Amino acid sequence: MKTNLTKSFEVPQSTELVWSHLIDPEKIMDCVPGVSIDEKVDDNHYKGKVGMKFGPMGVEYDADIFYNEIDVENKKIILSGNGVDSKGKGNAEMKMTITITELDAGGVKLDAIMDITINGKIAQFGSRLVDTVSEQLFKQFVSNFSKKLAAAETAAS
Repeated sequence: MKTNLTKSFEVPQSTELVWSHLIDPEKIMDCVPGVSIDEKVDDNHYKGKVGMKFGPMGVEYDADIFYNEIDVENKKIILSGNGVDSKGKGNAEMKMTITITELDAGGVKLDAIMDITINGKIAQFGSRLVDTVSEQLFKQFVSNFSKKLAAAETAAS
């Protein structure tokens, strides 16, 4: 099962602060519900876990997460991840492009495009449930990321 999600949100912090958080997996990954980084393989490759619930079923993937591109000039990041269900009942792949744009009134806008492929038991639930769960996870991420940026901004003052 494949699905594509396009999301945007705005934060009042500076481009530099937002960018520094986006390119640092230790600062960004804990904002994503159910994601943990367990090992840094190299500067662009990390191993971790991705866990989520789809209705009555939960799943945890052993995942490889890659920073495929970090374009400083255009403020664009391309991430990918692939994981195998720890119980061997499926796998998932994700590619996400994040672009940040400065706003005239201050702050930045973040645009994210995600292509997700899920195979196995979870795929049986269909794209509507996956889209609903993804929407909830995205809202939690935005809330967590916004709080982390606000705390970092306060600490820097």
